[in-house]
Amino acid sequence: MKKILFLSLLVPFFSLAEIWVDYEPAEQVTEMTVVKVKPNMLDDYLMGIKSTWVDSCEIQKELGHIVSCAVYTASTAGTDPNVFLTITYENLAAMGPDKEKYEEFVEAWRKKISEEEQSEIAGGYGDMREIVDLVVLRKVNFK
Repeated sequence: MKKILFLSLLVPFFSLAEIWVDYEPAEQVTEMTVVKVKPNMLDDYLMGIKSTWVDSCEIQKELGHIVSCAVYTASTAGTDPNVFLTITYENLAAMGPDKEKYEEFVEAWRKKISEEEQSEIAGGYGDMREIVDLVVLRKVNFK
């Protein structure tokens, strides 16, 4: 009896999942920038990226270049890294370089913020934070 119970517990460890049969990767991909913001700088950093990174994401969404973007913070005290920036693209190809999209974005972006204003705001980021990682994530859809 013990052998049967033991063998039944092992079965899940030896089952093999097969892509397209048991699961499939989503078409959309999410780029996540992982950031470690220095102590007592989180509010300043968030307000800075609101005027730069977040606003630029909103323009890219309006232009149809990206699906969505978001800013997440870790709420556990002492967590490093503590800020996560995500941009979701329709697919991997949409992440690639595209001169037309770039020029379209820059034209719209410069109507929102000048190069000088952007440099002034973003110039202080180096004192506030460290970019820890950049990863591209793809959701797994189980069947």
